[in-house]
Amino acid sequence: MLDPLSESTAAAPPDQFDLVTFPEAFLPAADLVSTLGILEQIDSFGCVHVGLRPSKTGEHLFTTVELRELVEALKEAPRSEPTDLAAFSNWLAGQNQKSRFGIGCLFMMDAYGRLRLCLHPKLLASNIEVSPLPEKHMKEANLLTAITLRPTNKIYQSITVQPLLCSDALLFDTDRAESRPLEAIHRNAECLADNPPDHVDLVSVASCTKQGEDISSRGATYRTWHQAFKNTLLRAASDDALARHRFAAFVLANFGKIARELSAGLSGGFIPVPVPQDDHPSYVGLSTYGRPAKSTVPGRWSAPDDDISTEKWASTGYIAFLTPLAGPADAVAQMLGFTIHRFPRDVSRWVTAPGFANYTLKTGSFDAASALAFSG
Repeated sequence: MLDPLSESTAAAPPDQFDLVTFPEAFLPAADLVSTLGILEQIDSFGCVHVGLRPSKTGEHLFTTVELRELVEALKEAPRSEPTDLAAFSNWLAGQNQKSRFGIGCLFMMDAYGRLRLCLHPKLLASNIEVSPLPEKHMKEANLLTAITLRPTNKIYQSITVQPLLCSDALLFDTDRAESRPLEAIHRNAECLADNPPDHVDLVSVASCTKQGEDISSRGATYRTWHQAFKNTLLRAASDDALARHRFAAFVLANFGKIARELSAGLSGGFIPVPVPQDDHPSYVGLSTYGRPAKSTVPGRWSAPDDDISTEKWASTGYIAFLTPLAGPADAVAQMLGFTIHRFPRDVSRWVTAPGFANYTLKTGSFDAASALAFSG
């Protein structure tokens, strides 16, 4: 009990969030297990999606033995629901002992205070995951994952999230010559039990990929989103093969640098609505798909020199991303936050869809105790 006559400093409540996405191969498995133990002290928190790796050093692919050990450790997490990992365990039991897999995890606290866990394997190998070395060669998985959040208050509608790892979102060839992960939600919906979701609202992509650079007509160098990712965003909004993703928003998280010489760092989101004409923070970059107003040229992604105001540009969807090196020079990490004010499927066709809103930037640096602390 606090003495009402004494001075005290109340701890500020933690920031509330619905989803935080971290990059691929970001979190060592042992740190995930220890983190879940600490989270027992927290009453509620939103979804956390992160790419995993077996340890603090070495390759990012898991052996089947390491995955079995991880599953057993996660089953012991406080307040967890062991049945959440049943489908993954059943799939894992049928895998070759020598295969190696990329793995992601999405976890959250549900409305009843239970820790909910989802492990999902990577389904499409990137070009660097096809290797002569066994420890670097990834086996493509065939376990389709979608997570539907059903509110206890029936005023609200369900939300379906599809968690992916980097190249899972791309139009790459598959070893199985079957549906890619985005297409499979539509074509192979029977995999998702008796009541598959009618729509995917959010695709969370934990990525690890280098980004290209280009030069604007004014001579300024800027980083560009990988064209393969931009192609995916267009397909999701327009291709009948991805019908359940027609109104989906995408969230993508990437590293600032993959290696000392390879720039990455383009993290942000895509939403299939026209870009708002309001001012945006200086740390947010925009690229919108459309074409110059009153023009008949095919649609394209806007470049930094394009005037994307309503009078000059007809927009149908846009990417908002964290501008590289937007924070202090000594920053070791940055986190871009935003609010999806309304999912596109919830917006009346009679009004202007609001898109992303309420941007925030949190910058991380090491404190005196060598702990990474974020401030906004």
